[in-house]
Amino acid sequence: MSPSSHICTTRQAWLTRIGLCDAYASSMAPHRRIPRSRRALGAVGLLVSAVLVATVGLVAASVPMLIVSTIYAVISGVVAARLLSSEVAHLRLDWAHDRATLAQDNRVTAVVRSQENAAFATQMGSRIRLREAQLAELREGLLTTEIDLARSRERLSAERARSAALESDADSARSDLESARVDLRSATDALADSESAQLQAQAQILAWEESAAESSRQPGRRYA
Repeated sequence: MSPSSHICTTRQAWLTRIGLCDAYASSMAPHRRIPRSRRALGAVGLLVSAVLVATVGLVAASVPMLIVSTIYAVISGVVAARLLSSEVAHLRLDWAHDRATLAQDNRVTAVVRSQENAAFATQMGSRIRLREAQLAELREGLLTTEIDLARSRERLSAERARSAALESDADSARSDLESARVDLRSATDALADSESAQLQAQAQILAWEESAAESSRQPGRRYA
């Protein structure tokens, strides 16, 4: 699993937990609703009966009946008020308990969220530090590679300069060789000329010797 997919999975799990806590907190209110109690129903029944008794007393138009209906209405009103006050107090206690439970749930949810946020921040911090360390290593490797590349370029430039110098020396050697060949040809031609001149001189010397020998022989013949 790659680091990015693991981070996404952790984030989704964190959001799922928060959603479950919110759903649990929101579902507490409907279940905490108290149905109509017997005290409230009794108070309503007493008030209705008091109204009925008063109506009967008025219809009967009798003083004892009016007195009885009035006393019954007062007693019923007092008892109904007592029942309603008790019911209101009980409802307030239930509401206070619900608010305390909801506050406790909110505190638990806040603690869970803070713990998950702290764990998520710690995990992300460790991953960020790991990535920073990896980036530092990559920068060091890149710097080493750049240094090696610069050295390779320097060596390549030196080799190119050396190759150019060798080519220049080779060109100079070729020109010197051509000059030596030209000089050799000139010397060979001069040697050939000198040899031909020497041969001509030797021929002339031989001719002179022969002519001298002939000339030396002719006076002897004359004297004979």
